[in-house]
Amino acid sequence: MKVKVRSQRPLIIALISIGLTIPSLHPAQSAVPGLTVTAIDTPQVKVLAPNGERGAALAVMADGRLLLGGGGNGSSLFIYDPVKKRTTLAGRAIKATERLNDSRFAITDIGILAESATKADLLISFPTYNRAKDCVSVHLYRYTLNLASKISLTRGKLWFKSNPCVPVSAVQHAAGRLAVIDKKSAYLTIGDLGYSEIDNVNRRGDLGSVFKVSATTREKISTGHRNQQGILLIGKDLYTSEHGPRGGDELNIIEKGVDYGWPAVTYGEPYSSGDYVRPKETGSHDGYRKPLTYWVPSVAPTELVQLNGSQWGSWAGQIVMGTLREESLIFIELIDAKRVGERTIHPVNERIRDLEIGAQGEMIATTDSGKLLFVSIG
Repeated sequence: MKVKVRSQRPLIIALISIGLTIPSLHPAQSAVPGLTVTAIDTPQVKVLAPNGERGAALAVMADGRLLLGGGGNGSSLFIYDPVKKRTTLAGRAIKATERLNDSRFAITDIGILAESATKADLLISFPTYNRAKDCVSVHLYRYTLNLASKISLTRGKLWFKSNPCVPVSAVQHAAGRLAVIDKKSAYLTIGDLGYSEIDNVNRRGDLGSVFKVSATTREKISTGHRNQQGILLIGKDLYTSEHGPRGGDELNIIEKGVDYGWPAVTYGEPYSSGDYVRPKETGSHDGYRKPLTYWVPSVAPTELVQLNGSQWGSWAGQIVMGTLREESLIFIELIDAKRVGERTIHPVNERIRDLEIGAQGEMIATTDSGKLLFVSIG
């Protein structure tokens, strides 16, 4: 199915929809003209569970093929060939004993460290259920994907395991997003996992943080995060997108040693008096690093990419953020590394779970309905 979509939302409606109130923190948001969206159904890669559906994790190989993590069991790695429109099962990344029948127990991200014609070295992250202790932590393993005559997936070394292991009822907010730095290291986001003691700095441990990891080292870069579902490395500048509670979604530039405020402060609001944690101050970031921009009410941000290449014209260089609740792509102008300008929205009417740049410079998204979206301009 190929549909050319041109947004018709007036600017004033777009501004109202995101609760624009402070011009210095909320740049204007208008509509993106002339994007072409091609949707392809890939139902076999969608995560299925009694509590709902979830789109696949996504990575793009150098030859244009896609790695998709999910499937009915949330644990499988697939290779999708967009030319042949063929999906091949590569193997299972998460053992059956490591998860519950819950869509949140699924592959959260895939990073490609290195690849050749015959194999690819991967990083795959996911929340893991510890049956003996009835608790959840986020794990990151290295895998080898054999691309020779018989495709197979082999688990290698454990690179990261988050602590503490929290009660299973708190499986939400795993994050687990990856930005590969080089063949031997990557950045990894760890959410607060819905931990009821996240406000206790002596007990939160690894939760609510960004790490730099390798096979032998782990370095905590920043703290005070809730659920960083997007991560993007531009040169040496690292950006994350983060879910706030009922609003207060954020775009941050990550700096070493900085506390970004959660759960002490948020521009959002608690869901109810029964929340796992209640921020000390809402509608504010006083005393902590402020985000580059934020959204009230929530758009539910996911992955971040940067547009490159002449095919994007004046949009080249902008950051694009996927969303769940807003079911849109949000284009964000970078004035410089620490300042954003206009925010521009393009509805796609799908919950975007993951987002990457394809081999030809196009955007590729996975959706919770099981579709792949190929997005280009013109």
